[in-house]
Amino acid sequence: MNLTAPHLNRSSGQLPSAVPGRSARGVRVTWWYTYLSMVVFALFMAVITAAQLLFFHAEAGGHSSWLVITAAVLTVLSGLTQSGCSWSVRHGIGTGCPRPWATALLIVPPAVVWVLTLALPGGAVPGGVPLWIAANILALLVRGVPRRLVLAAGLGLLAVHWWAGAQLTGVVVPTEAAAEQLPPLVFFILFVPVVFLFSAWWWNIVVQLDAARRDAGQLAVARERLRFASDLHDIQGHHLQVIALKAELAERLLAAGQPEAAGANIHEVRTLARTALEETRSLVRDLREISLEEEIANARDVLAASGATVTLRGSYVHDPAARTLLGLAVREAATNILRHAPEATEVSILLEAGAAGGQRLVVTNDGVEDPGPDETGAGAPGVTGPASGTGLSGLNRRFAASGGRVTGRRVARSFVLEARVPVLPGAGDDVSEQDERELNA
Repeated sequence: MNLTAPHLNRSSGQLPSAVPGRSARGVRVTWWYTYLSMVVFALFMAVITAAQLLFFHAEAGGHSSWLVITAAVLTVLSGLTQSGCSWSVRHGIGTGCPRPWATALLIVPPAVVWVLTLALPGGAVPGGVPLWIAANILALLVRGVPRRLVLAAGLGLLAVHWWAGAQLTGVVVPTEAAAEQLPPLVFFILFVPVVFLFSAWWWNIVVQLDAARRDAGQLAVARERLRFASDLHDIQGHHLQVIALKAELAERLLAAGQPEAAGANIHEVRTLARTALEETRSLVRDLREISLEEEIANARDVLAASGATVTLRGSYVHDPAARTLLGLAVREAATNILRHAPEATEVSILLEAGAAGGQRLVVTNDGVEDPGPDETGAGAPGVTGPASGTGLSGLNRRFAASGGRVTGRRVARSFVLEARVPVLPGAGDDVSEQDERELNA
C-alpha cells in the first residue's frame, strides 16, 4: 500500500484539510523570539542613548550634575518600561493601549527626559530618542489613523527637541568627536520603526496563521461530524419514511376492513424497523464499511491541520476483517492525539507484517510533555498500562475477540500505540485490480 501517496480516494467524499498549521509550541517560540528581539533593541537603545547623553554633555563643556545623571538614569528606566510594555504586542497589532498605569510607565519617563534635556548642553540629539521609541511601541497597540498620528507626533517631538535644544544651548554637535558619534546614533534612531513595526507585523502574521490552523483543525472535525451525520441520515431517513407510509397504509386498511393486508404492512414495518436498528448499531460501532485507507487519509489530514507532520509507511493489508480493525485503531489513535497530545509535532504511522503473520500497526507521537520515570505506558495520554480508557478499552476488546491486542507505552518524550492482528480467516483473499490502482495512485 502506497501510504506516501499525495491523495487517497475516500468513499465518504470527505475533502482533505490541506492546511498544515504551526504547532502551539512553534508559536510560543516565535513569540519569545519576537519579544526578546524588541527587548534587546529597547535596552540597547536606552544604554546607547544614556551613554551618548553623558558624552555629548561632557563634550559641550558641561559638568556631571544631578540633572544629566537623572536624565541618564531615566533613559535607562525608559528602556526597562518599554521592554515591559512590548509584551502587550503578544495579542497582535492594534489590540488597544495597555492599562493606564502601564501607558503612564511607557510615556512618563521618556517625557521627563525630553523636558530635562531640552536646555541641557549636548542633550539636543539624544534627549528626544526615548520618547521616539515609546511612540513606536505605542503605535503598535493602536491602528488606523491613531497609529499614524502617534508616529507623526513622536517624529515631530524628536525634531522639535533637536531644534529647540539647538536654540536654547546654541549647539547640537558640540565637538568633532561628538560629530563622529552622530551618524551611528541617527542610524539607530531611524532603525527604531523598522525593528518594532516589522517585528510586530511578523508576529501578527504568526497569530493569524495560528488562528487559521485552529480553524482548519475544527473544520476537519466538522467534516468528520458531517460525514457521520450524512451516513446516519442515509440510514434513518429512507427507512423512517417508508415506515411512516407503511404504517399509514396499514391504518387505512384496518379502517377499510382488510386486516390481512394491514397485517402484511405491519410485518413490513417491523422488518424495516429491525433493519434500520441493525444498520444504526453497525454505524455507531464502526462496523459499517470501515476503510483503512480512508481512516489513514483522514488521520493524516486532521493531524496535519492541528500542526503535526505525519509520516506514513506500510504495506497493503489483504484481510477485510484486519483492515476494519486497523482502520478503527488508526481513527482512535488520531482522536487520542488530538485530545490528549495537542502539542505533538511529529506523528508516525507504520503498517507492516507481524513476526508471526498477521499485521502490526504502530502510531507514534511526540506530544508527551512530562514523560516521568515510567516508560511502560502508565499515565500516558489516554492510556494507562496496556491500553485503557473508554475508546481504547473498547478497541482492545475488539482486537482481543480476534486474537489481537492493543498496547501503549512511553518512550522518552514520545507515546507509542501498537495494535497487532493475527492471521484471520480469509486473509489470503486477492484484492481487486481497482483496489490496487486506488492504493498505488
